[in-house]
Amino acid sequence: MLAVEIAVFYTITAAVLCWAVAEALASRVFWTAGALLALLHSAAAFVVFYEGSHETARAETMRQTAELTGLEFSGGIYVNYLFLLVWLADAAWWWVAPASYKARPRALALAVRGFIFFVIVNGAVVFADGWARVVGLVALILAGSGTLHRRRRSVKATSAI
Repeated sequence: MLAVEIAVFYTITAAVLCWAVAEALASRVFWTAGALLALLHSAAAFVVFYEGSHETARAETMRQTAELTGLEFSGGIYVNYLFLLVWLADAAWWWVAPASYKARPRALALAVRGFIFFVIVNGAVVFADGWARVVGLVALILAGSGTLHRRRRSVKATSAI
């Protein structure tokens, strides 16, 4: 495998790990780093694997989806684009207007995090294989355990009042 292809895989691995740490620690820095690394990964993959062609990326994403699920869903590439847009917009909002970000409706926060979680699970576990799947599973465990730990601390702090 060429060094540039390896870099494509390392950027998404780093993005997934940043996502997990961000979820575990509620870290704006890791959240933003993960979003930027996911964007870098997507841009690199677009050039390296799809020769800069949206049509090639769409067809290959559809082929992979059909191979795994039996469904010929051509919208997978658009889900990936939306994923990047949502994650980057969310990270930007957190930096630009942190008070507004923290005060946003809980349903919106859960929808954003749920969508990002859904795409990461599919990309890092369902569609991944080998060591990439192992990293995805470790990231899910890290994110989940960190989030549970934060919630328990929050409940204890609230009940102590």
